[in-house]
Amino acid sequence: MATGGATTSTPAATGTRTVSASLWWDSFVALSDDLDRTAAAAIPDALAKRIKSHHAWLRGSVSMFGKPNEASRSALDAGEVAVGEHRLAVKPELKEAALRVSKCLRLRNLPKFNPSPLLQNLDEVQSYILVKRASEISVDADAQEFLHLVSVQYYLERQCLLKCIRRIFVHASDSSDSTDAIREEASLLISEEIERKLISIVEDSLSAASSVKADILCGSYDVGKFAASVEAKNSFHYIKAQLLLILIETLDFENLLRMVHDEVPLSGGCSAFSLGDILEMDAEISKLPEFSMVESGPLILAWAVFLCLVLSLPGTNANLEIDHTSYAQRAFEFAPFSYLLGVLCSSIFRESDGPVSGYRGILRSFISAFIASYEVSYQTEDSSLDMILSIACEVYDGEESLCMQFWDKDSFVDGPIRSILNMVEKEYPFQISQLIRFLSAVCHGIWPAQCVYNYLERMNGVTTLYAIPGGVSNNVNYRHQIEIHHPIDISGVEGIAIPGGSRGHIMKVLEDGVALVRWERAFPHSGVFLLLVTLAQDIHLGNYEEATDIMDLLYRMVSSNKDLCFALLHADKSLAVQTSKNLGHIEKHARIDIAKVLCNSIFKFVQDVKNADILSKTFCLLAEMLKCAPYHVFEAAFECNIFTSQSNGPSSDWLLSGALARMLFAASEENGDCSSLTISVVLRKGAVADNMISASIVFSIQYIMVNHMNWKYKKSSRWKATLRVFELVKSCLQLKPFSSRLRGIIWEILLYDSSFHSVLWRILSMSTQLLEHSYRSCYHGLKDIEDIQLVLCSGLDIIYHILSNLLEDLLPNPPLLAMVLSSPQKPFSFITALISLMSIRNPIEDPLLFHKDIQVAATRVFSILCFTAYKAQPQLENASFTGDVLEIERLRASISCILDEEEETYVCLVVAVFNLLTSAARYQPALLISLTEQSKKPTDRSNSVSNAESNAGFVDKILGYIVRSTELMNRSPCVLLSILDLLKALWEGGVQFLCILQKLRGSTTFWGNLSRCIRATLDSCPIDSVDTVNEEISLRYFCQGKIFEVMAHELFLRGKLLLETCNPKLDHSTEQKESNASCRSSIVLKWFDSAIFKDLMDHLSNNAYKKEILHRAKIAACLCTIDLIRKLSTGDSGSLSFSVMKNIQMISKKLSQHQAFLALLSQYSQCGYSGEQELTSLVINDLYYHIHGELEGRRITSGPFLELLNFLVELKFFEHKPLEQLQTIYPVASESLLFDVPHIRDQLGVELWNHSDWKTSKEVAERMLEIMHKANVMKCYADAKLSTLRSFSTFLCVYTGLSSSNNMDLNDGGISVKTTQLAVRCACKSLESTIDSLLPQVDTNEVLFPLLSGQAELLLTLARMLFHQSKENKEAAHIYSDIVLLMKTSSASTSFLVDLMSSSHALKQPVKALLVLLLSSYEFIYNTNDSKGESDDVNTFGELSLVSTSLLPVLCKLAENRECSDVAVASMDLILKGFMSSNAWVPILQKHFRLQAILHKCQNGDLLSTQVILNFLLTLGRTKDGAKILQSANIFAFLKIILSQLSLDGSCLRNSFSAQTKDVNLWGLGLAIVASLNYCLDDDISRNNVANSTINFLSGQVPLMSAYLCAQSVTTHQSKKRALLQKSQTSSSALNLTENILTLLCILAKSHFPRDTGMNDVDTELREIIIHLLAFISKGSVKMGDSSNWTSSFFCPAIAKEEVELNEKPPIIRSKHGWFKFAASSTSSAAGVPVSSSAALPLVIRDKGPGDSGSIRQTRFTEMLAVKIYRIAFLIMKFLCSQAKEAVKRAEELEFLDLAHFPELPMPDILHGLQDQVVLIVTEVFEVNGTTTLNPETQRVCHLLLVVLETSLYMELCVSQSCGIRPVLGRLEDFSKGIKAMLQVHREAFQF
Repeated sequence: MATGGATTSTPAATGTRTVSASLWWDSFVALSDDLDRTAAAAIPDALAKRIKSHHAWLRGSVSMFGKPNEASRSALDAGEVAVGEHRLAVKPELKEAALRVSKCLRLRNLPKFNPSPLLQNLDEVQSYILVKRASEISVDADAQEFLHLVSVQYYLERQCLLKCIRRIFVHASDSSDSTDAIREEASLLISEEIERKLISIVEDSLSAASSVKADILCGSYDVGKFAASVEAKNSFHYIKAQLLLILIETLDFENLLRMVHDEVPLSGGCSAFSLGDILEMDAEISKLPEFSMVESGPLILAWAVFLCLVLSLPGTNANLEIDHTSYAQRAFEFAPFSYLLGVLCSSIFRESDGPVSGYRGILRSFISAFIASYEVSYQTEDSSLDMILSIACEVYDGEESLCMQFWDKDSFVDGPIRSILNMVEKEYPFQISQLIRFLSAVCHGIWPAQCVYNYLERMNGVTTLYAIPGGVSNNVNYRHQIEIHHPIDISGVEGIAIPGGSRGHIMKVLEDGVALVRWERAFPHSGVFLLLVTLAQDIHLGNYEEATDIMDLLYRMVSSNKDLCFALLHADKSLAVQTSKNLGHIEKHARIDIAKVLCNSIFKFVQDVKNADILSKTFCLLAEMLKCAPYHVFEAAFECNIFTSQSNGPSSDWLLSGALARMLFAASEENGDCSSLTISVVLRKGAVADNMISASIVFSIQYIMVNHMNWKYKKSSRWKATLRVFELVKSCLQLKPFSSRLRGIIWEILLYDSSFHSVLWRILSMSTQLLEHSYRSCYHGLKDIEDIQLVLCSGLDIIYHILSNLLEDLLPNPPLLAMVLSSPQKPFSFITALISLMSIRNPIEDPLLFHKDIQVAATRVFSILCFTAYKAQPQLENASFTGDVLEIERLRASISCILDEEEETYVCLVVAVFNLLTSAARYQPALLISLTEQSKKPTDRSNSVSNAESNAGFVDKILGYIVRSTELMNRSPCVLLSILDLLKALWEGGVQFLCILQKLRGSTTFWGNLSRCIRATLDSCPIDSVDTVNEEISLRYFCQGKIFEVMAHELFLRGKLLLETCNPKLDHSTEQKESNASCRSSIVLKWFDSAIFKDLMDHLSNNAYKKEILHRAKIAACLCTIDLIRKLSTGDSGSLSFSVMKNIQMISKKLSQHQAFLALLSQYSQCGYSGEQELTSLVINDLYYHIHGELEGRRITSGPFLELLNFLVELKFFEHKPLEQLQTIYPVASESLLFDVPHIRDQLGVELWNHSDWKTSKEVAERMLEIMHKANVMKCYADAKLSTLRSFSTFLCVYTGLSSSNNMDLNDGGISVKTTQLAVRCACKSLESTIDSLLPQVDTNEVLFPLLSGQAELLLTLARMLFHQSKENKEAAHIYSDIVLLMKTSSASTSFLVDLMSSSHALKQPVKALLVLLLSSYEFIYNTNDSKGESDDVNTFGELSLVSTSLLPVLCKLAENRECSDVAVASMDLILKGFMSSNAWVPILQKHFRLQAILHKCQNGDLLSTQVILNFLLTLGRTKDGAKILQSANIFAFLKIILSQLSLDGSCLRNSFSAQTKDVNLWGLGLAIVASLNYCLDDDISRNNVANSTINFLSGQVPLMSAYLCAQSVTTHQSKKRALLQKSQTSSSALNLTENILTLLCILAKSHFPRDTGMNDVDTELREIIIHLLAFISKGSVKMGDSSNWTSSFFCPAIAKEEVELNEKPPIIRSKHGWFKFAASSTSSAAGVPVSSSAALPLVIRDKGPGDSGSIRQTRFTEMLAVKIYRIAFLIMKFLCSQAKEAVKRAEELEFLDLAHFPELPMPDILHGLQDQVVLIVTEVFEVNGTTTLNPETQRVCHLLLVVLETSLYMELCVSQSCGIRPVLGRLEDFSKGIKAMLQVHREAFQF
């Protein structure tokens, strides 16, 4: 092994010496590596123990390396040294090496090893420890190498000790991950003032380092030997370069050049150095030894230049005698320029974080001083000029400030360098490479680029080869003058010649009599044109190196100054070129289009892969030109077939991806960056031509994305390349429009290409890991961190865009979803990566907030993942958000930390977090519940803590924001909107988030703060002024709308919970607690009786859509369009995009073919103008000024110009037309923009119009964009108000519904009738105002249609509230005026909108809402009028009749509309029933109502509701005039077709609640219509026709009628047990149908049907069924005292809404006998009895046992049922009487009674039952009413009953006489007694 010292013998040492244990340390290199590799959350116990054992060293830091001392030195004399618990066996050879190390580290001037004083004074024992460890590493090194190894090891130990301290604090700062051991150690170090110790060490180190700077630069200290790695060596060389530049800067060359320029002497006081200082410095420099380092050359050269300039100052030579030339000669021995050029070109210098421009400025001054000091000749053979040019190019390249100084004539510093430019210009264009490279370097910035262009344009000389005539060739020499007499061509430049008579001077004489001649001021020409021609010639001749330099210069000019792009594209039209052409110096045909030159060159470049670099530059230059002149460049590209094959056909073989594009991106790989990824610009500007560039798009996404990771890059270029690739992918995703084929290819790659997914995940996972490591260890440079952050943001944006636009039919198959949702990803899942990125905390200063952008991007993707996983389940497995508890904890901690921060720091992040919570609440509720629960340790008793307490932290944060809601409303409404959206999602979740909601709802301030937000919005938002609105005001309205939605959900939830608390099984304490918590929500309701309700109506219902603004925007768009047509007529396409250019050409063509345009051409031609072009131009100009006047407010009169303006307006050019979106899975907010202003600005290229001849048109375009922006602001503001209006309507609707259902007690709040009336009047006024605003500017009406829908819905909601409140108060008279206003407003609005419906489908929604409002109003008044019997206000109903009269024609028109027919016909039905007389509505219907067409649509299914139509027909048929209308419309044929389409069978006839109930009802309506026709036309001349039609119609219906009546008959043979178990069930509609059938049978009986039609069996069957029904009804004769022996099992509940309402009203007749009693029991005593479908026989009696009668509650509904039953009894009696009458008449004719054909008649006991019921009921009614006059309803019922009594008596007489039945014993006496009592009561009531 290496001994490190001499081999002298040493006496053997014995014994053990003990030294301080603090001298020992374990290797900090190993400890540092372990800390770097271990995460803070996973510190193993062994490592924690090691950290604790080294606490003393961590506290003392590098000061623990002790100084030499006698005790340590003498300890090494022993055989063993005890250092604490460690034992060191002292070996002689190691001891000698240790002593030598200690001595070397203590001395500075040992030969060949001169360590820094930073490493001196090491303890001997510690030196021995270092030597022993080094000997175990290296065993064969010589003594000097071994000594160096030990020194390096010592340096590493010191550095790693400091790294361990830093790593401990980094781990501890990560509060979410650090363990207790790390935090305890960090806390202990802080308590022991570790920071003070470290500061003291740094101060000592700095003081020691200050004295060695010069020694380091000059080489006396070889510190570079300590650089063990490449990075360390590069850093050391960088430090030496910095020191060199600092010393050069000290000489202050800039000031010295100023003194030389101003001829200021050294003694003038301007110099920082005196003569003595210079002499002293020169003496010190002269004493320096011979230098062996390359850095010494530039330093000595700088001193020589300094001396030369000082000696040139006035009066200095006499006092200073120093030979500066000797210094210069010595300096050039070390190649100083090569070193300086190497420094400028080094990557570490370029990528340094220091002020690079400052160092370049130092070198600029130095080079300028050198040129000023020494002659630099262009003729010299050395390379000094080339080196100086290269250094100058590197100095100026990329530094705009230096370039500006270079072109400043007053800059004396740059003057000498400008002389170099004049030198290299001398050979232009013969040799141009040096000139082009230098001009490229000084071309950064707008003004420098313009200066370069002007310099080229004004060049007045050219240099060419000239053949000297043979006679004088031997006599010419340098500087000789030459004159030519004939024009000569410029070599290599076609079409340009030097005119005869030009003079020049010889610059150089070449062989064979050829000289290089400079022709000064030979002829006026354009240097730019000459340069472009040279480029074209170079490309043609294959001189690609020179062509590349020219392209680089052109690219820098164009990218720096957009003006120059247009100048280059039209270089052949410049003034200088036109002058040369006129003088004949340039051929007339000579022209050049640089775009076409470049496009044509592409096919030449692709022939050889070596041309990749120039191909890349070609595309870069084309891309820059494409930004300025898209159409011009694309036109050139298409002409050259870049995107198609050579045969002008489609690129079926993917030409681009096969040749061109592969070479293009091969240049990126070669250059190490992605500067050539210019295809994204092509994609954006050429999206309209996607069919032509589809190959490029597909190649860009697939090939580059997958392969770019394998390219070779320069340092710091990899992540930049990835960022450019991601930008390329994003540009492909954002392309619009796509062809269907291209869309399919792109999405197939994105969703199904596994290689794409693999690379995408590799980039995201690797960048995530690097970023986490960077933030913890600061390992990467700042630039790397920024690039990684940008890559992550861009990659996450790509995933977000894909998922948010994922088509619904693609779920759940795409593999991309498996990548982002499944957990088995390596090295971690995508969800884990998102949580990590959300959790990042940047420990360094991040002024650009890149880490916040990453958090926002990750949070957005997490939000959409929640939705995507929800849609993908259950097909996609392994998609879980709640499986890993640690990940949930990290996510919770991140969200908590973000929400704890002030939202002013980064509003977007707070909004994104709340959006994530909202997405989780809607789609992943388990995740939200997991996040809201506090983590519990295993020892916690989780059962002892309620859920409400566990999520208190989360809820408290929300409440904390809500407390500041008013402040947020004014400062950050977007934050408040996201919070309110989360609250809405929580309330939508309902019971599953009940624990969270209880905390929120129970807060004493929650609802109050929300209420204050409503008031604050109204106070801060204007009502009508659009000029003062902005995005924040719109957001405030959206916030207000969210509050109403939350309140609506709260009211609904409150009603639901109140229903649940009515269950007695619930705990009473819970009920009370819930009641107390929820009642606070009524705070908001308290506001609605105050002025806030009126303010809400004023703000929300008024029209904020200002049509005049939109109209002006349309006119401005037309004006700009015409201006563009004028511009394009000159042939200049400007900076218009390809798509805009094509559209303008299309519009121009259509405009020129318009009839009005042709009429103007004809008119102008008659005025003397001629020429088609001149006429067209005149018309276009005049049209422009007419439209300009319209925009200024001067209306265009009717005529051709107005027609042309209307034509342009109808084209809707520039208006935002969202593409027809495919159905995506992610719900996207609707687009509310009227104009996409940024897109229009980009497509027009307005920003570039100042750089071209389009300056004069920019004002027109800017004005158009300004007006469009105002229109967008107006639309956004109005949409926000409309959204709030709809939310407010929803809230009122829920409030009304809960109030009407009595589910909520609002004792502490509520909306009064007076408030509602005010709201109705305000809403009517707003609707009328909006309707009125439809008239002017009809072209902008569509913007108002959504508002009309919202206003109509609000008015409908308010009307329903008003109706409900009136019903509750039982007073309707006081609201009649408001109802009239409602109906007038609705009627007038509907009448106006109906005429516009044909032109806009959007109007159907507001029209239908208005129709529903009208129908509701009619229903309310009709029912109110019906209940009162007559109107109290004749004037009110007179006004309603007038309204109905004007409305009826409109309803007739709407009856044919599919969407509106049901509501319109229902309204007509009510109008005919109660608001107009037949003589008023019949003429209207005959004129406007197309009954035949409606019936035809109805039978074909073109109308929505057949039942509504039949109801209306029934109403018509109940009047004679209406019946005639129906008869004329062939109603019987219509009914046959309708009824034939029904599905009727026995089951549906037996069960009133079967699935075919609707068909049964329609059948019943059809029969009712027929019955009404027969009744109304009974006395008409057409009676027989109607009867015949009826018989014909019913011939097919009798079997069904018989079956139905059979289903209603009583089954007398069923057992009593079965009767008790079953319960018959019927409905009011079933009773109506029975009544209609019986009515028809009565009508048929008049026509002897069915007897005369041969259907005798049916006749008999019908009579038997009818008698059974009569027997059923007669059983209601049980007296009150006998009711316990019989109870009806008849069950007829209230089903329809109207029936339920009647069931709540008190009775009118108030009888407790007969069916008035049993009908009441049928609705109140059936709740607990099971019902089977087979037993649902409507009119079947079942006997119940005694004591089971139940309670009886009589209502209007039960009385209505009783009346229906008695009407059925009356019809049965009428039918049977007619049958009996016919039988008697037949017997009289035959003179004998034929009992075989005598009809079945009821038994007397059945008739007795009916008689007893009538007598009891009538008697009771008169007794109850006493002397009071009976109300009309009661009178009608009594009359009906008496008619039943009369017919029953006649029937009993007929039965007795025909059948010989004797009267029942005692029956006569009982009946007489009842009759007498009834008559007696009647006399008393009427005082007979």
